[in-house]
Amino acid sequence: MKIVVIGSGVIGVATAYFLRRRGYEVTVIDRENGPGRETSFANGALLTPSMASPWNAPGTWKVLLASLGRSNAAMQLRLRALPALAGWGITFLRNSRPKMFQHNALCNLRLALYSMERMRTLRRETRIDYGRAARGTLNIFRDEAMWSHAAKSAQQWLREGLSICVLSRRETIELESGLAPIAERLAGAIYNEGDETGDAYRFCVALTDYARQEGVEFRFRTEVSTLKLCAGRVIAAVTEQGPVVADRYIVAAGSYSAPLLRRIGVHLPIRPVKGYSLTFDCQETPRPLSIPVVDAQLRAVVVPLESGIRVAGTAEFAGYNRTMKLDRVRALGMVVKEVLPQAHLDAATARSWCGLRPMSADGVPLIGRMQVENLMVSTGHGHLGWTMAAGSAQLLTDLVSGDYSSIDPAPYDPKRFGRAE
Repeated sequence: MKIVVIGSGVIGVATAYFLRRRGYEVTVIDRENGPGRETSFANGALLTPSMASPWNAPGTWKVLLASLGRSNAAMQLRLRALPALAGWGITFLRNSRPKMFQHNALCNLRLALYSMERMRTLRRETRIDYGRAARGTLNIFRDEAMWSHAAKSAQQWLREGLSICVLSRRETIELESGLAPIAERLAGAIYNEGDETGDAYRFCVALTDYARQEGVEFRFRTEVSTLKLCAGRVIAAVTEQGPVVADRYIVAAGSYSAPLLRRIGVHLPIRPVKGYSLTFDCQETPRPLSIPVVDAQLRAVVVPLESGIRVAGTAEFAGYNRTMKLDRVRALGMVVKEVLPQAHLDAATARSWCGLRPMSADGVPLIGRMQVENLMVSTGHGHLGWTMAAGSAQLLTDLVSGDYSSIDPAPYDPKRFGRAE
């Protein structure tokens, strides 16, 4: 069977790898000049089952409403994006009700934990290097009430398989001495031992090289303008270089999956949410930070990499606008100063980046068959694409093959939304 995968981010490349391992003839198409050049390029660099909760937590509507006109809001809604969010936004907010939010968070957690297992297998099989480090993450809290609430919630996550430890202020500093300068501002932290660090872009490049040697064909600088239908089936992916014909087509193009499929009357409840990152080259030895820090109040992460420090965060509902907003960049610069005030990291010298995360209307990814017979999707992972990449790829491969899957595919079925966007 010939399969075309559209998109070469972490989801698309991992999917191609798993499909090829199952014996399929795979071609990956991407408009960029190489793999991982868009949302996977400079993301938060964290594989974090501990952050499985969707972004539409109870009370999100208040946060979004308060963000209007505030350039420094961690989660921000731009007025010009409102028309495109109308129907999707209703579903997004409906799923913020406590019971639905909790259900969706558990669905994400199960896929995230499954994905970490599949990633271990992938590393063993390929021996690729993407700067992985298994140091966990520290979720820090400045507010006593928020810390107390997180500590109580940790008990449930423990039952679901997360390895979590609630730390006092003193224990937090003992574990991560880089936070000593802000010790007096901290109430405590949650240490998530099972989280990992890894460069998603390096992963995409390394796995592409490996998959190519295994027989996967990659066509870069090739944009799919539409899919050609005949008798209820896709018969070709249409590009400027000519049609690409296969037996099955998998759309894993992140946020751009929705407009591509809309051209053939297939509607995905996916909207782009812009995120930013700053990457600092850091020559200090030892590094000013050894364990990645998740700042609950600032809604950002500060991550030590092999060659520096990356700070990433913000959620901006601004449609498909990829313009780099200087106020958002400055806000991330302030995050570094808040978390590592003595590290002397200058935002003016950092490499800034922004990308569009594909957010589904309920915060759970869409993985599986669409209404069109030989069309499948894997998108809508939001901030968890890197975390869920290997598990999503394995699940989709099982669905293609008709094999039993170790994880229930029902919660991720794209048809769960019906026709609505």
